Amino acid sequence: MAHGCQKGGGVLAHREDPFSVFRLVQFLLPRLQPGAIFTIGASQAHTVRDSLPPNRFTHMNHLQLLLPLSLSLAPLAAAAPQATFNNPLYQGEDPWITQHEGSYYVCSSGPQNPTAVYVSKSPTLTDRGEKVKVWEDAENYGRVFAPELHFIQGKWYIYFCADVRSEGGHMAVVLESNTTDPLDGFTNKGVLFTGDEHGNAQANDITVVTFKGQLYAFWGSLADKHVEGAVMAPMDSPTKITKHRKEMGLHAEGPRAIIHGDKLIMTGAEGGFASKDYRLSALVYSPDAGPIDDKKSWKPLGTLFKTTEDVWGPSRASFFTSADGKENWMAYHSKIFNADDNGMRSISIKKFTFKDDGTPDFGIPAGPSVTLANPSGDPGRGELHEAEDWQLSGGAVKASANKNFTGSGYVDGFTTKGASATFTADVPAAGVYRVLTRYANGVVVPGEQQSFPKIYPPAEGSLSLYVNGEKIKRTKFHRTTNWDVWMLQGENLQLKAGKNEISYRLEDGDAGEVTLDSAAVSKSSQAIHGLLGTYFANRDLTDPKQTRIDPELSFNWGNGSPDALIKPDGFSARWTGFIEPVHSGTYTFYSKSDNGRRLWINDKQVIDRWTDEFDQTYSGTIDIEGGKKYPIKYEYYEDGGGANTRLEWSSDKQTREIIPSSRFTPPAQP
Repeated sequence: MAHGCQKGGGVLAHREDPFSVFRLVQFLLPRLQPGAIFTIGASQAHTVRDSLPPNRFTHMNHLQLLLPLSLSLAPLAAAAPQATFNNPLYQGEDPWITQHEGSYYVCSSGPQNPTAVYVSKSPTLTDRGEKVKVWEDAENYGRVFAPELHFIQGKWYIYFCADVRSEGGHMAVVLESNTTDPLDGFTNKGVLFTGDEHGNAQANDITVVTFKGQLYAFWGSLADKHVEGAVMAPMDSPTKITKHRKEMGLHAEGPRAIIHGDKLIMTGAEGGFASKDYRLSALVYSPDAGPIDDKKSWKPLGTLFKTTEDVWGPSRASFFTSADGKENWMAYHSKIFNADDNGMRSISIKKFTFKDDGTPDFGIPAGPSVTLANPSGDPGRGELHEAEDWQLSGGAVKASANKNFTGSGYVDGFTTKGASATFTADVPAAGVYRVLTRYANGVVVPGEQQSFPKIYPPAEGSLSLYVNGEKIKRTKFHRTTNWDVWMLQGENLQLKAGKNEISYRLEDGDAGEVTLDSAAVSKSSQAIHGLLGTYFANRDLTDPKQTRIDPELSFNWGNGSPDALIKPDGFSARWTGFIEPVHSGTYTFYSKSDNGRRLWINDKQVIDRWTDEFDQTYSGTIDIEGGKKYPIKYEYYEDGGGANTRLEWSSDKQTREIIPSSRFTPPAQP
């Protein structure tokens, strides 16, 4: 069926696909008078519309919410860009987000004894983007908590506190970026001095800020008989502190800064970190109050952000501007489960303002039923495909019994093998696209949701993800508070120009345990990096059970296995793709594994230890050129007991490190 609009004797026609419809409405909307706009079907349109300030009604927002009644535009309504969001966004803790040159960067570690640091990049604040492991040293560092990414004096740095085995304590650590791209790996610059005349001291949750031209570090003290609460010191450089620490009167953990005019506001998290009483408080400093390192110069502001009926323990915030610099925003975590001493948390975002006296007004945290407008200048999640409009089969059904979904319903029924939900993404050009699925996983497992949980972190739901009939991976879904709370799960997918069928199916090895509300599709700002991993159910690489893109070669499955279809012992794997070094030279590759491993680069075998030895490191060398891609193949088998393998490299210009995913490219994708 075609629709036409006469203009000057010509006909502007479109087909029933989102991009053709979009071009038609681009033509029509500038010519419509405000009074000529009518409300379309879903009652949610009124709620969303009324929650937006007038300047939020761009053409795309009209497309999403309001349409001329005379047009039949159902396909477009199902694939409209998103101008709003709901909290929480995704599972995480201690959120650190910084905005740089119009992109948002998220720095994170993990929920349980993390040993790695991740950075992700996104054009929209409503998605963290694809996580990239930029540093890990599991043999020497444990409990890597609350990493922060900072752009200082033209370079990227990451600060965190961790258990440093050589120091015998929880210490402050700084990393420096390898290149101008913070996704391209970091080099450890060592432990920072965070002590005084008594020597170096433990630190907790370090942050840095430049105020009045001076770089300062602030951090929490740990079981220290010489100081109490948070302390501070000026920094000699981004990687060096020599001055002794000074108390600054903040009796909270996780100090993080806001600069507003001539004021420096230092927030902190008070209360038990896993309790409902966890809250955000702050101090404020002005230069006219006295020296910055005198705690008498800091004025307490009290509690600024706290628990509500449906948001528990909101705290540990980071602060930044919207991509266009017009609004102030914060990211914070809160509890997923309403039980004290249960540390699973999710990330939310919120706009904040300043009072007349220059101190921040955070308001109250928005619950899951509150729809919020995107940050100013934010492109949103992409074109929306409501799940109730998808093609359903095998037991997948449209439902509407739960709350807080968008559109007219959601997809349920992922309890029977073969259940499938498929939507069609019509894209203008081949490339990498970000697909953000809004889901709920409210399965109740007492060992997960209780105080002092016996299962931590909780199990995940899962479905098999297909693109144009080819299985890409088993995609996983974190627990949500209940079935009425929705979060986002994202994947970067290679799509062809035109129509692409994207399917979620329940197959052998999938847990299900998920309902799907929608998917949003947008052009990704990142290429797909990593290697294609094929996993086999025996040790001789002959019975394939699963394929997926793995970001890097660094795995520790313990006594488990890589996938539900593979038994813990007697399995193997092969990874293929391309490797691209930054520098030219002779590279040494190191493989530590339990058990056998083999490595080829540019068809030359570099490592060959196909034996049952465990936790031994072997190496080999090869000359390669910087900026050139070489084919790589890495094979591994597990005999019995523990299962782990990892691949590192070094050269005279390259510090030894686990090879970051930015250096890997998978084979051509479907």
